[in-house]
Amino acid sequence: MAREERKKEDIFIKEKRRAKNFFITSSAKMDDDKGVSKTTISSSVFTKMSQSFADGDYLLDDGIREINGSVLYMLQEMQADINDLYNEASASAFQASFFPFARIDSGSFGLISSSLVPGIDSKYDLGSSGKEWNDLYIDGTANIDSLAMGTTVTAIRDEDDMSSDSNTSLATQQSIKAYVDANAGGGSGGGSGNYDTGSHLVPHADNTYDLGSSTKEWKNLYVDGTANIDTIAGGTLSKPLALPYRTSTTLKSSAVDVTTINVLIFNSSNALSVQTLVPHSIGQELTIMNINSGAITITRSTKASARTIYGSGNLTINQHQVYKFVCSPSQVWYQIS
Repeated sequence: MAREERKKEDIFIKEKRRAKNFFITSSAKMDDDKGVSKTTISSSVFTKMSQSFADGDYLLDDGIREINGSVLYMLQEMQADINDLYNEASASAFQASFFPFARIDSGSFGLISSSLVPGIDSKYDLGSSGKEWNDLYIDGTANIDSLAMGTTVTAIRDEDDMSSDSNTSLATQQSIKAYVDANAGGGSGGGSGNYDTGSHLVPHADNTYDLGSSTKEWKNLYVDGTANIDTIAGGTLSKPLALPYRTSTTLKSSAVDVTTINVLIFNSSNALSVQTLVPHSIGQELTIMNINSGAITITRSTKASARTIYGSGNLTINQHQVYKFVCSPSQVWYQIS
């Protein structure tokens, strides 16, 4: 339904044609006995012509038909073209006068080949709170002043520098914070629900944010990989930590790397020799055991150089024997048992 009346010039139909009329009709009495002139036919004569056309006399009269046969044929062919032009002009005038201000209560569209732009900024909605669209697919940029999200957010891509101080970024961050506060337990309002992420959970800055607090602690922590923790403030261990170990049957170098283990097990039928040990930290304790027939020689030195084993004579670890060492602040190893 149009919201305002269309103007005549909005219909886009020319008021004048280039071609002249064949003749005009006149209701006034004409001087000529035949009721015709070079430009005018009297109404009474025109009525007779109309009746003759309706009766088909011009087709029954052999003389008229033969003389004007070609003209009659072309006029008949032109009739189809005139009908097509009439239909096209009527449809174009209807679209121009109706659709720019039309309201359609119900309908469906196939493909839209142009931009879909509202007539007034910040006035019309796309959907409503009770009749929402399903999924929204946009390849370009979604320019949204305020974003009110539902209960599922799978990913938010930071391609527009959301950490900046722009009004758009601030509004987006505020909407995201409101969502997190309401649905993920963030902020002072609290909340509940599981957070299932398909990507890494990384803080914005290093060594700044906590996971839980002294009064609101998480319960159990499950980690399959490595927990890289600088300091552990523990309570009670339900079972002792399993010490990392390595079993060696050969040595590639007399300088043995023990940065990732606390127990070194030799299982070789050949004699092996250890001259230095590369520690992972001060105070590291290392247990060396021999479970095979090859004797293990531990080279010792009184020079107290880094990574050496301190002592005045070498140690021999035979089969079924175990020795334990500890690393000093200067990275010198000392036998403690």
